Amino acid sequence: MKERDGKMEQGDIAQLEKLLPLADKYGLAYVVALILMIVVIMLLRAIAKGSLVPRELLDKAEEDRDRLQAILDKERSDFMQPTLDVLKKLKVDQTEDRGA
Repeated sequence: MKERDGKMEQGDIAQLEKLLPLADKYGLAYVVALILMIVVIMLLRAIAKGSLVPRELLDKAEEDRDRLQAILDKERSDFMQPTLDVLKKLKVDQTEDRGA
Protein backbone atom coordinates (compact mmCIF):
# COMPACT_ATOMS: atom_id res chain seq x y z
CA MET A 1 0.00 0.00 0.00
CA LYS A 2 1.12 3.54 -0.65
CA GLU A 3 1.91 5.60 2.38
CA ARG A 4 2.54 9.31 2.60
CA ASP A 5 3.70 10.72 5.90
CA GLY A 6 2.50 7.58 7.66
CA LYS A 7 -1.10 7.91 6.39
CA MET A 8 -2.85 5.75 3.83
CA GLU A 9 -4.53 7.40 0.89
CA GLN A 10 -8.30 7.32 0.56
CA GLY A 11 -8.16 5.08 -2.55
CA ASP A 12 -6.06 2.49 -0.69
CA ILE A 13 -8.57 2.39 2.14
CA ALA A 14 -11.41 1.89 -0.34
CA GLN A 15 -9.54 -1.00 -1.97
CA LEU A 16 -8.94 -2.60 1.40
CA GLU A 17 -12.62 -2.22 2.30
CA LYS A 18 -13.48 -4.15 -0.88
CA LEU A 19 -10.88 -6.89 -0.33
CA LEU A 20 -11.38 -7.55 3.37
CA PRO A 21 -14.96 -8.89 3.08
CA LEU A 22 -13.77 -11.24 0.34
CA ALA A 23 -10.90 -12.43 2.53
CA ASP A 24 -13.32 -12.96 5.40
CA LYS A 25 -15.86 -14.80 3.23
CA TYR A 26 -13.55 -16.97 1.11
CA GLY A 27 -10.40 -17.09 3.17
CA LEU A 28 -7.23 -15.11 2.85
CA ALA A 29 -5.39 -17.76 0.82
CA TYR A 30 -7.95 -17.68 -2.01
CA VAL A 31 -7.93 -13.88 -2.19
CA VAL A 32 -4.12 -13.77 -2.25
CA ALA A 33 -4.07 -16.49 -4.91
CA LEU A 34 -6.55 -14.50 -7.01
CA ILE A 35 -4.44 -11.34 -6.69
CA LEU A 36 -1.26 -13.23 -7.62
CA MET A 37 -3.00 -14.82 -10.61
CA ILE A 38 -4.07 -11.37 -11.83
CA VAL A 39 -0.49 -10.09 -11.45
CA VAL A 40 0.90 -13.06 -13.39
CA ILE A 41 -1.64 -12.55 -16.17
CA MET A 42 -0.72 -8.86 -16.37
CA LEU A 43 2.98 -9.77 -16.62
CA LEU A 44 2.31 -12.31 -19.36
CA ARG A 45 0.29 -9.72 -21.32
CA ALA A 46 3.13 -7.20 -20.95
CA ILE A 47 5.63 -9.75 -22.27
CA ALA A 48 3.33 -10.69 -25.15
CA LYS A 49 2.84 -7.04 -26.13
CA GLY A 50 6.59 -6.46 -26.02
CA SER A 51 6.51 -3.80 -23.33
CA LEU A 52 8.44 -6.08 -20.99
CA VAL A 53 11.50 -7.63 -22.65
CA PRO A 54 14.45 -9.43 -21.05
CA ARG A 55 17.61 -7.31 -21.10
CA GLU A 56 19.59 -9.92 -23.08
CA LEU A 57 17.07 -9.87 -25.94
CA LEU A 58 17.01 -6.07 -25.97
CA ASP A 59 20.82 -5.90 -26.13
CA LYS A 60 20.91 -8.48 -28.94
CA ALA A 61 18.27 -6.57 -30.91
CA GLU A 62 20.22 -3.33 -30.53
CA GLU A 63 23.45 -5.00 -31.69
CA ASP A 64 21.66 -6.47 -34.72
CA ARG A 65 20.16 -3.08 -35.55
CA ASP A 66 23.56 -1.37 -35.30
CA ARG A 67 25.19 -4.04 -37.48
CA LEU A 68 22.47 -3.79 -40.14
CA GLN A 69 22.63 0.01 -40.08
CA ALA A 70 26.39 -0.15 -40.72
CA ILE A 71 25.78 -2.46 -43.69
CA LEU A 72 23.14 -0.10 -45.09
CA ASP A 73 25.41 2.91 -44.62
CA LYS A 74 28.22 1.17 -46.51
CA GLU A 75 25.90 0.17 -49.36
CA ARG A 76 24.51 3.69 -49.53
CA SER A 77 27.99 5.22 -49.71
CA ASP A 78 29.05 2.69 -52.39
CA PHE A 79 25.93 3.49 -54.39
CA MET A 80 26.40 7.26 -54.10
CA GLN A 81 30.16 7.26 -54.82
CA PRO A 82 29.84 7.62 -58.66
CA THR A 83 27.48 10.57 -58.19
CA LEU A 84 29.88 12.20 -55.76
CA ASP A 85 32.77 11.69 -58.20
CA VAL A 86 30.79 13.40 -61.00
CA LEU A 87 29.91 16.30 -58.70
CA LYS A 88 33.56 16.71 -57.68
CA LYS A 89 34.63 16.76 -61.33
CA LEU A 90 31.97 19.36 -62.10
CA LYS A 91 33.12 21.45 -59.17
CA VAL A 92 36.76 21.24 -60.32
CA ASP A 93 35.74 22.16 -63.90
CA GLN A 94 33.68 25.06 -62.62
CA THR A 95 36.54 26.45 -60.50
CA GLU A 96 38.93 26.09 -63.46
CA ASP A 97 36.51 28.01 -65.68
CA ARG A 98 36.29 30.82 -63.13
CA GLY A 99 40.05 30.97 -62.74
CA ALA A 100 40.69 31.23 -66.45
